[in-house]
Amino acid sequence: MRALSNDFYISREKFIEERERVFAPMWTCIGFASDAPNAGDVKPVTFMELPLLLVRGEDLTLRVFHNVCRHRGHILVSEPGTVKQSIRCPYHSWTYDLEGCLKRTPHIGGYGVHDASDFDRSQYGLNEIATAIWNDLVFINLSGTASSFESFIEPLEKRWAKLWGKTGASFLRLPETFSRIHLDLNANWKLAVENYLEAYHLPTVHPELNRVSPLADHEIHLDERFAGQISHCYSLGVGKGEHLPVFPDWPPAIYSEAEYPVLFPNTLLGIQADHLFVMVVIPEACDRTREETRLYCVGDEALEPRFESLRKGQHTFWTEVFAEDIGVVTGMQAGRQSTGFDGGVLTPIMETATAQFHRWVGEKVGLSLE
Repeated sequence: MRALSNDFYISREKFIEERERVFAPMWTCIGFASDAPNAGDVKPVTFMELPLLLVRGEDLTLRVFHNVCRHRGHILVSEPGTVKQSIRCPYHSWTYDLEGCLKRTPHIGGYGVHDASDFDRSQYGLNEIATAIWNDLVFINLSGTASSFESFIEPLEKRWAKLWGKTGASFLRLPETFSRIHLDLNANWKLAVENYLEAYHLPTVHPELNRVSPLADHEIHLDERFAGQISHCYSLGVGKGEHLPVFPDWPPAIYSEAEYPVLFPNTLLGIQADHLFVMVVIPEACDRTREETRLYCVGDEALEPRFESLRKGQHTFWTEVFAEDIGVVTGMQAGRQSTGFDGGVLTPIMETATAQFHRWVGEKVGLSLE
């Protein structure tokens, strides 16, 4: 199958087109609710060149705003942290509460006069973005025109019900340590997604992973909204003998089954009987991507000190695996600069999930790749 051409990886124009036609109309993950757990916690995120801001309100609701002051467009928050009860612009000190309402406008009516008769503060609150929380994941809909989040996530929830049960997600726990992995890539976001979708590169790039989860034991699953790998040879505890607690409803007969789908466009998931990981691929610019990964255990028991070494072992294992991908992803980005290459070809057996992703992106931007 014909693949997406080079300009989809190196052109800012194409990148902005993807923002408007791929990301904006649908629900897209931008991070994790646990990164702002308490009232007053804030976390800025650069997403598709847009400065966004996660804010935990006094009511403990997590909201997402455009991270710009309504006065002169200055960035409001530059670093994650806690702002207590208000967000103050560093330029002219216009101040907003945690729900985004404009509360203070110093000297707007002249020195020492903080109100103006012809200025209605209620019209200049922060611009809020439609937000949905699924377990720990923060999804947004930039356009505000998407169908319900429930209908968006339903196909994946139905598929995973056979693995973690109807209430399986409620057992997920995020350990304070050994749970976070951050990677910055000088590459287009799609290359990170495409690399995850196929296991073709395992023997070359991931020899240790291929030892415990051989390419021969992988199967490709295709769905309308997600696609990826199924492993039929997962070993609890990565084959070390001991393992973390498992999902209560996961059938013991299929402990060896693990699934690694991409929920289009940018949410990479890995579910195993004894843990879950989520990697959010955050496009910052056409050639710059941030990967934020969290590892989740099953139940409070998994957080006990006796499992600390196992949690640390899982973190070390996946950190090393994900780091091995950096070179190949950035290498493909460098190759996209060549006039001797323009997209290449997707092989008919090993890269069917990648091909589906290319078709999906192509359809969003009005391009047929058949």
